[in-house]
Amino acid sequence: MTESSTESALGTWSALECPYTIEYSPRVLDDIRLAVVDAFYSLPRGGAEIGGILLGRFADGRVSILEYQALDCEHAMGPSFTLSPNDLTQLADLLAAAQQHPDGMRPVGWYHSHTRSDIFLSDADQDLHKRFFPEPWQVALVLKPSTFEPTRGGFFFREADGSIRGSASYQEFVVEAQPIRQVPSGAAPQMPPAPQPLRREADVSGPVITLVPEAQPEPAPQPVPQVAPEPVAQAAPAQEQAAEPEHESLDLPAPQFLQIKPDRSWRSLKIVAALALGAGLGSAAFETRQVWLPPMLEKVSPMMARIRPRLPNEAPPTVALGAADDNGQLRIHWDGKSPAIQKAGEGVLEIIDGAAPVQSIPLDQTHLEAGAFTYSRQAERVEVRLAIGDQVKEVASFLGKLPEHKLPPEDPAVRKERDDLRQQAAKLKGDLEFQAAKTRRLEKALNDVKEQLEKESQRRLANQLPDPVKK
Repeated sequence: MTESSTESALGTWSALECPYTIEYSPRVLDDIRLAVVDAFYSLPRGGAEIGGILLGRFADGRVSILEYQALDCEHAMGPSFTLSPNDLTQLADLLAAAQQHPDGMRPVGWYHSHTRSDIFLSDADQDLHKRFFPEPWQVALVLKPSTFEPTRGGFFFREADGSIRGSASYQEFVVEAQPIRQVPSGAAPQMPPAPQPLRREADVSGPVITLVPEAQPEPAPQPVPQVAPEPVAQAAPAQEQAAEPEHESLDLPAPQFLQIKPDRSWRSLKIVAALALGAGLGSAAFETRQVWLPPMLEKVSPMMARIRPRLPNEAPPTVALGAADDNGQLRIHWDGKSPAIQKAGEGVLEIIDGAAPVQSIPLDQTHLEAGAFTYSRQAERVEVRLAIGDQVKEVASFLGKLPEHKLPPEDPAVRKERDDLRQQAAKLKGDLEFQAAKTRRLEKALNDVKEQLEKESQRRLANQLPDPVKK
């Protein structure tokens, strides 16, 4: 089971089959989760899988995960976390350097993500665990990111007899997102200045000018002094202008041609306020992008990948799936040397044969590279689907009449023997019917004799009885 904790405390994971308790820093698991999710959205259709080592301590029956170091996998064999010889060498160097950690921590296990499969340890994962993490208390962590669900995880360990249950984790758990860390020291982030309240002309020291609208003809124009003030603009609200039509600045009266119509003034104020509000919201959103950006990318990136227009020079991955018939034997073929097959490692072949149930046939890397599969069809229309990872899903159909299977010519000797047997059977049947009729006649005659004997016996008994005495 798992127990929630604060950022400063350690979370715990345990199972009845696990001989020790696993402790972990929630912040460390959240950092790993962010890296896994980022790699998940780095490529379309499943992203890339990543991994690394877990650092901590083992004492008093507790494995404590306090830090981690990522392994820079070169993904020479595809987006999955399959280590090349260079990656294995890098992992060995990483483990050797971790043994000299200044805080006394040492490797307590490793982690990696599964983006195209569920939470389990494959045979290759178990071989890697046995080779580089031989201690009985060293663990493995598998994380499963998702588009619309939280990231899940599961621990794997050696049981008391040394075996590893790799088919599934005894207890899966959700890797909770941690709150944003506070800035430990230094100056606070610069925020845009808040918009200042509007002031009347009388509150402004020095030369003041208002925003100039379109010139309106005045009935009695007055002489205008030629003044070149600084471009600092403040507009008076319409209500204040109505209350103080003859308002004067500190030095000179405001020229009439600089008076602003109320409607124009309010429109300008609204635009300035909207720009200031937008700038403030944009700055706040930029400062808090670590909170809202990853969840939004988790939901938006897959949809954008599906609706993204394909570039003209971007050819879709294909395996050239097809089907051909050979006297009722449907030969399903594809390009076994396709780059998509070389990177996938496994696939599923589905066959829909008329009204028969759908047949799903898993294919490993060897069968995929063979590029052919033969199937004895039962209907005139057969549909074939080949799915390779999350990148390639192709469909092929075959339509044609079923071949007529002609029987070989019959042997005359066999035909004569069959006719003789038919005649003997007919004769035996006639004899059997005759005997049955004869048996029925004998039974009837026997029954008649029995009835006659019974009547005769009754008659004799009646003659032997004395006559009744008459009074």
